[in-house]
Amino acid sequence: MELEAAGFALPATSKGHATRARLMACAREEALRTSGRIEIAAVASAAGVVPRLVHRYFGSKAGLVSALVDDFFDRLDAEVLGVNLDAAGDWAARERRRLELGVCFHYADPFAVVLYGQLAREPIVARTEAQRISKVIRQAAAGIRQAQRSGELALDVDAEFAGAAMFGAMQRVMVEALRRKRRPSERTVVEVLWRQVVAAVHIDL
Repeated sequence: MELEAAGFALPATSKGHATRARLMACAREEALRTSGRIEIAAVASAAGVVPRLVHRYFGSKAGLVSALVDDFFDRLDAEVLGVNLDAAGDWAARERRRLELGVCFHYADPFAVVLYGQLAREPIVARTEAQRISKVIRQAAAGIRQAQRSGELALDVDAEFAGAAMFGAMQRVMVEALRRKRRPSERTVVEVLWRQVVAAVHIDL
C-alpha cells in the first residue's frame, strides 16, 4: 500500500479510526487558532495522546497537513462540485446554483482562509492542493464541454482556461470575504463571482 510505503497506514480498528478523526479535528482547530502554524506536539496535547500517535497515523507533520487539505477538498466535492444539479435547469442555472453552494460552503468553513493563505506556503500543501485543484478544473471543463456540445455555450470558449478562471476567482474572492470583520452577504459574493463566470464562458447576464 502507498500509505504503508510512506511509513504509516490507515487505522484498522474503530478505536484507531476515532483517534485519527480526533487528531484531524484537533489539527484543524490548531490551524484555525494559529493561522496555519501547526505543530505535532500541540495537536497531540489537544487530542490527549502522545506525539508518536500522530506519526503512526500520518507519518509526519506534512502528512497530517496533507490529510487536512484532502479532507477539505473531499467535503467540497461532496457538498458542491459533485452534487447533481440537473434539475436546476440549463448550464447557466446549474452553475449559478453550484456557485451559491460553493459560497455557502466556504462561509461555513473558516478553514478555507487558512488553506488558501498561510498553509498554501507549505510545500506539501502546494503539491496536494495543486493536484486537487487540477481535478476541480477538469470537472469544470468537462461540464463546459458538455454545454458546448449541447449548444448552450460557444465553441470558442477554452474549457480548461475558463474552469481555471472560475475556480481561481472563487478562491481569491472567498479569502477576501472571509478575512473581513464585516463579511459581505453571500448574495453579494455570488453576484461578484457570477460576473466572473459569465465573462469566462462568454454569456450574457
